[in-house]
Amino acid sequence: MNHFIKAFITLLTLVIAIPIFAQKNEPKALLMTDNTIQLFKTEQYETVYNTGDSIFRRRSTPDRLQSVWESLATINGELKEVGSTKYNFVDTLHITTTKLKYKNGAVGLRLVYTLNWEIAGLFIVDAEPMYSIPTYANTFGFYEIRIPFGGDKYKGEAILTVPITEKKYPCVIIVGGSGPVDKDLTFGPNRIYKDFAWGLANKGVASLRFDKRTKAYFGKIMEAHKAGNYYTIEQEYLEDIQTLVNRLSKKTQINPNRIYLMGHSQGAGLMPLLLKQNKKVAGGIMLAGNYSSLTDLMLYQFDYLMPLQAKTAADTALFENLKKKVLLAQQPNLAKTTPNDSLPQNYPFSYWNYLNKLDLHAMALKNNKPVLILQGQRDYQVPLTEYKKWETLLNGKTNYMFASFEKLNHLFLEGTGKSTPAEYFNRSNVPEYVIDEVVKWINAQPK
Repeated sequence: MNHFIKAFITLLTLVIAIPIFAQKNEPKALLMTDNTIQLFKTEQYETVYNTGDSIFRRRSTPDRLQSVWESLATINGELKEVGSTKYNFVDTLHITTTKLKYKNGAVGLRLVYTLNWEIAGLFIVDAEPMYSIPTYANTFGFYEIRIPFGGDKYKGEAILTVPITEKKYPCVIIVGGSGPVDKDLTFGPNRIYKDFAWGLANKGVASLRFDKRTKAYFGKIMEAHKAGNYYTIEQEYLEDIQTLVNRLSKKTQINPNRIYLMGHSQGAGLMPLLLKQNKKVAGGIMLAGNYSSLTDLMLYQFDYLMPLQAKTAADTALFENLKKKVLLAQQPNLAKTTPNDSLPQNYPFSYWNYLNKLDLHAMALKNNKPVLILQGQRDYQVPLTEYKKWETLLNGKTNYMFASFEKLNHLFLEGTGKSTPAEYFNRSNVPEYVIDEVVKWINAQPK
């Protein structure tokens, strides 16, 4: 580690020690924010400027503050209402976000105050902040590195999240589920894989997350498929994972003997194959991994969702058409001439032929690497029965460990009652007890 980074960490350690003496003060923060907004409304920009700390004043001017404030009205029309203010206390900083309602829209004004109640930052953000940082994630406790991969053909970028001390860490590569999944698994305000990454980093485990190739390049992949490079999970998963395992094993921050794959949904169901094809990894973690075939699971999901979503005859017909596509995909040795639009997700014949020939259960039985299998009991996409089938198959295999959680859905978010797709968009975070379960298991593995 170079001298600059060492100095930065030393400084950060001193800063982190301050909160021992600091306290939350929401009433004061709300009062300060109200006063600041009133100063803006009455065009007292120099007073706002003078309430900033030295860094804020060095980076800004009264004229710049005026420009920012006036541009909001220029873009959004007349300011109609100052809405509610949300407060957070993060390490040494008081942070408020206030909703400003204009004639043609709304924005969020985020103000950051020091312990001495000087303005340390001013930001214009979404009126409804998208991502809520988990309470267990201290953002001063780790750093992130962007790692390009994939070459010119399928250029991608992974994010390596590393605890901020000087040692080699165990690391998990987060492998997403089916479809064009992004590196965070974004659902509305929720970022499931980011929760895992930031939570793990605060407990001494590094992680790597990445957009699946199909998110950015599905069209390009289909063009290659038409030219004879038939599309399978080799392109969807395996090529990028093998590249990232090799890249990660050479990182100075990572212990190359303690790299794990952590798959979610289809990424978990494929874990026996992923472990077989990646000799360098030490083991795997399966989050809501399917035991049944992807097509069998689709049929189950349709039966679950139809009573909830099919309100008209047209809705029912749509579900029946989807079922026909799945039943076709289950046929062995689909012909090359099978139209993509007659199959689920418009994935071609080669994709389903590849999956139909895989014997993942036999691979799981032959696997001797340690594996942790986790499951939400409220999951409707990969129901608890799938988890129990894994338990039955792997009974007696001591390298497998299991844990399920009563309140969790497929995204490992808490809820109550019958799980539905709509609840995925309720603002939430992966509970800390799930992160703890993963960390406990990793720490129990050979060093």
